[in-house]
Amino acid sequence: MAMHDRDATPTVTVVICVHNGEKFLADTLDSALTQSYRAFEIVVVDDGSADGSHAVLDRYSDPRLRVIRQDNRGAASALTAGIEAAVGELIAPLDQDDIWETDSLASHVASMQRRPEVALSFSWFRVIDEAGRPMGIRSSRYRGTIDFPELLRDFVIGATSNVVIRRSAIDLAGGVDASLPRLYDLDLFLRIALLQPGNVLAIERDLMRYRRHPGQNSRNLEAVKLEWSRTLEKLRGLAPRAVAQVEEQARSNMSRYFARLAFEDAKYADGLSLLFEGFRFAPAPFITDPRNWLTAIACLSGMLLHPRLHRRLEKLAGLRLS
Repeated sequence: MAMHDRDATPTVTVVICVHNGEKFLADTLDSALTQSYRAFEIVVVDDGSADGSHAVLDRYSDPRLRVIRQDNRGAASALTAGIEAAVGELIAPLDQDDIWETDSLASHVASMQRRPEVALSFSWFRVIDEAGRPMGIRSSRYRGTIDFPELLRDFVIGATSNVVIRRSAIDLAGGVDASLPRLYDLDLFLRIALLQPGNVLAIERDLMRYRRHPGQNSRNLEAVKLEWSRTLEKLRGLAPRAVAQVEEQARSNMSRYFARLAFEDAKYADGLSLLFEGFRFAPAPFITDPRNWLTAIACLSGMLLHPRLHRRLEKLAGLRLS
C-alpha cells in the first residue's frame, strides 16, 4: 500500500497505553511504526510510569507519534484518554508489550472497508515468551463473524492488541468502563457485539504476537474474578435473554481461565478446584472441551511430577510463561 500524505487525516489511531513498560516498549513501537499501511497516527498515553519509559519515548521523533502523560489511573482510563485524543475513525489498541506483524493494520482496514457493517475486527495471534521467542501456542482459530451470545460463551478474541474498532461503535456502546481495570476490554468488546448481530469479524491470519510474562495486569486472580462477576451483572441488565442463553457455559469457560491464572501462580490445587467449579456450571460442554483436560493435566503434574516433566506438560497445555 502506498505511503499516505502526512498532512492528510489519518484513518487509524493506534492507542498504546504505557505504565512502566520500558522493557518491551521499543519493540512494540517499532512494530507499529513499520506497518505497511501508512494512514495512521499513534497516541501513546503514559499512565504515570516510574521507570525508563519516558526515555524510550524520547528516542522517537516520528511526526505520527504523540505522547500524552497523566497520573497513574489504570489502563482503562489511559485507553479512554487515547480515544478522546484520537483523530482516526478506527481505533487500534496496542498493549505496551505486544507486537504487530507488518501487515496487521492493512488487513484490518481492508476488512473494514469491505464490510461496512463490521464494528470490530479481530485477528488470530501467536504467543511469545518474555524474550520474544515463540511458545508454540496460538489463539483460537475462529472463522467468520460472531454474535454476542457466542462471544460471551467463549471469548475467542482473546486479547486486546489484535483488535481494530470503529470509533462510532465505541461511542454507541458507551465507551470504556474505567471501573473494570482488568476486564475493561472484554466488557467493551461484548457491548459492541450487542449493538448489531454479525458486527464482529475474525481475520483468519496471525497478525499479532502476544507476549506472556509474569507482570501482566490480568494475573491478580481474585480481582479478575470479582470483575467478571460485575461484568456479567452489567450484561444481564443490558441483554438478559441473550445472557441467559449462554451464562452457564460462559461461567464454565471463565472458570478454566481462572484455573490457568492459579496455575501460573503455582496454586495447582486451586486450579483443580476452579476446574471442578467449571464442570458444575456446564458438565456436558466441559467434558467435551479438550482445553479443560489439558489444564487439569498441567495442574496435576505441578502437584505430582518431577519439575522437568512438569515443564514439558506445561508447554503442551499452553500454560508455560517462559
